Parts: sequence; structure tokens; C-alpha cells
Amino acid sequence: MKSVFQSFVSYLLCDWVASIGAIVTTTSAVIFLTFAFQGFSNPYYGIVVFLVFPAFFVLGLILVPAGVWRCSKRRGGLRNIPSVDVTGPAAIRFFGLLGLLTVINVAIVSAGTYTSVKYMDSQQFCGRVCHVMTPQYTAYQDSAHSRVECVSCHVGPGAAWFVHYKLSGIHQAFAVTFRTYDRPIHAGNRSLRPSADTCEQCHWPEKFQGDKLKVLKKYEEDAHNTEKITVLMMHVGTRIHKAHVGKNIEYIAADTERHDLPWVSANGVVYKSRDIAGERRKMDCIDCHNRPTHAFDMPATAVDAALESGELDRTIPYLKRDAVLQLMGKKPIEEAQPAVKRIYARNIFPEMMVSWGTYPNNIGHDLFPGCFRCHDDNHKNDSGKAITQDCSTCHELVAVSEENPEILKQLGAK
Repeated sequence: MKSVFQSFVSYLLCDWVASIGAIVTTTSAVIFLTFAFQGFSNPYYGIVVFLVFPAFFVLGLILVPAGVWRCSKRRGGLRNIPSVDVTGPAAIRFFGLLGLLTVINVAIVSAGTYTSVKYMDSQQFCGRVCHVMTPQYTAYQDSAHSRVECVSCHVGPGAAWFVHYKLSGIHQAFAVTFRTYDRPIHAGNRSLRPSADTCEQCHWPEKFQGDKLKVLKKYEEDAHNTEKITVLMMHVGTRIHKAHVGKNIEYIAADTERHDLPWVSANGVVYKSRDIAGERRKMDCIDCHNRPTHAFDMPATAVDAALESGELDRTIPYLKRDAVLQLMGKKPIEEAQPAVKRIYARNIFPEMMVSWGTYPNNIGHDLFPGCFRCHDDNHKNDSGKAITQDCSTCHELVAVSEENPEILKQLGAK
């Protein structure tokens, strides 16, 4: 075995390229196996362990045969390299050792590939390594999908889409490196997979939920921060979803963000507010639920939520008014309550040009057009019939801006 080992070492020492390859491979393997199964709070440690060292390990494996080939060219063939003869039993031991090392190398490369892919699919990599995604990652952590892996929604199942998104990531990596990325980051509408391939892996559209009683609490900008309550019976299952899900609805957008939809087709009947030519797109869940995870607040609604939860003290006179002014920059944010500062930090990112209203939310129609993009009484078919804007189509107003709605007392909810 000693002669076999000497033969093997002679191959590695016959050329400096092979020697460097052996050193790089061995060092990378030791470091990778030492740290691969440990947790890291710093995302950049993960890049080094799961991406850099496996890459160096493979590079070293390439350098070894390259160096041996260089040596053989100089010495007139491989047989002239070993210091001992590798025929007969020695040859069996030599190639046995070579085979064992090959198995070990394949195992390490496989482990490196698996851990690298797993790390690149992690929330830590997607949200914290790429600093331009800080606004989206901040909103994601505060969302109902915060325990859902990014790739479950942005990639989905299937090898073809995995390759597609990883290749597109190369372009994004160059954009980050050379600072050519957009500010703010635009929603990837054109590259998103259909919701049937992603959202519907968890959400079952055919299983309609029932109607929902929705209680909206808002606070006046007076000395008492007076609470006003609106109660709606939302016809989510019986009308809203039933009218849209599974139907042949198409539209043409006048803008890349799909907030201006002058042309709509429902089961072959065209409704339009004005003439337009362009790409016809089938309506998808994401056209209404466009911020299911990366949702950003508006000042008044964010303050209302903090008052409702008790994070802000309603007994402080004019707190609602002052908090909104501070969030909008009309009063110093430095003088704001800690909860108000948290709202600001959660929604405002000057370095990425993200401010109030940068990312409209299409659910509802209070703060942004949302439903009214189509339901505006201006989209009409050839006979003059319009897509209705009647409030009762989607919800019933049970109480509107009341301090103590009777319905909540009857339901025992107040």
C-alpha cells in the first residue's frame, strides 16, 4: 500500500497545477464538511460555506487531472510519472485507491450541490443576501405567509421552472453587482407562474369559503381619537369568488403594473372604457391578490391598526392626527411614539425609493382603485351594459362609521 500511496502522491507532485488542485480540494472539503451542517445567523457565512467552498472543491478536482496531463506531456506519457511501477497487484491497489477517492469526491460534490441548492432556496438567501430586497423581505416577515418558503410562491414545483428562475437570477446578480437594478423593484408580473402552479398548491379554488362579516375600525383625528366602526357582510364565497374563479375572463392592460385595465372580456363578451390594443391576458388570482405577502401600509390605516391593537395609547390626545403627520413628514418623526417609528421603518425605504403608495394593493377599493379597475360603470359592452359598481354586488353595509354598532352588540362582539 505504501508504494500505491507513493504512486498516487507522485502524480500530485509532478506538476504545480496538480499540487495546487490537491491542496484546494482537500482544504475545501475539510472546511465544508466542518461547517456544512451548522446554522448561520449571518447570510454571508452561508454564501461562503455553501457556495464558495463547494465551488473551490470542484475547481481543485479539475486542476488535478489538468496538472497530471501537463506533466505527462513533458515526460512523454503517464507511465513515466510514478516513482514505482503500478502493474499487477500494485495496479489493483492503485486503482482501488483511486476509485475510493472518486466515491468520496462524488459524495462531497453531491452534498455540496444539495446544500448549495437548499441554501439558495432559503428565506435567508432570498431576503437577506440581496440588500435590494430589504423592503420586500421586511413586509414578508410581517405577513401571513412568513413561514412559507419564498421559492414555494416564486418558483413552485418542477425542474423546468427551477432552471428558469435560477437562470434569471444570473441577470439579477449582475444588476445588483453593477447597481443597474430598478428603484423601486417592480413586481415581476410577466415572469410569474400562473397561480394554478403556485398558490393553488395550498389554496383550493373549488372549495369556496362562505361569506364573511368584516369589522373595520377607524379612528378620528380628534382629541379623543374617536373610534368609528364599519361592519360589512362580504359575499366572498357566494358572489366574489364565484363570479371570477374558473371563468374565462381576459383583459388588456394599459400599463406594466396592470392597474389601468380599459378592456375586459368575460366569457366572450367585451367590456371596455376606451379602445386599446395590446396583449390579452387571462385573469389570475394574483391580479386581485397582488400583494398577498409583500403588502405595505398607508399612514392612516397603519395607525388605525396600531390603535386597535393597543400598540398606541388612545388616551393620548390627538395621537391619530399627530402620528399620521409624523409618518407623512409633516412633523418630525424623531418625536414620534416608538410604535409610530416602527410603522415608518416597516414601510419607508428611501434608498430603494419605497414610500407611501409605491406598491398599490388591488384588494378592495378604498385606498387604491383595486376592484374599480373594472367595476367602474365605465366598462360597457356593445349594447351599452356596464360592469356594475353597485355596492351590494360584493358586500352589504350593516353599519357605517358608527361608534357602537347595534349589530356587534347583538352578536356579542362588542
